[in-house]
Amino acid sequence: MYVLMCAAILAGCATTLAAPPGTVVPIDAIDQAVQPGVTTRAMLLARFGATTAIRFDSGVEVWRYLITTPAGYGEYVVVFDARGVVARARRAPTVYRSPPQK
Repeated sequence: MYVLMCAAILAGCATTLAAPPGTVVPIDAIDQAVQPGVTTRAMLLARFGATTAIRFDSGVEVWRYLITTPAGYGEYVVVFDARGVVARARRAPTVYRSPPQK
């Protein structure tokens, strides 16, 4: 019973939205656009559009863009603080031969 209650509470802490089409972005463009402490959610949304997002009750958000790589596709992960400013960003080591299915 206790385990089920904990799972239900944790599930309510985060929501995941499916990525709309067109979330593949050029790596050079996103590398230049994302500056921790400067870039905001609104700036990335205006430049690259919506993408997969995980929103936490604390206000922190994690966005995942797909990027093109020589081997196929990779991921670019952006973490926003509660103010909506990029806290950190990095290329994820995952590589896909084709875009992953939603």
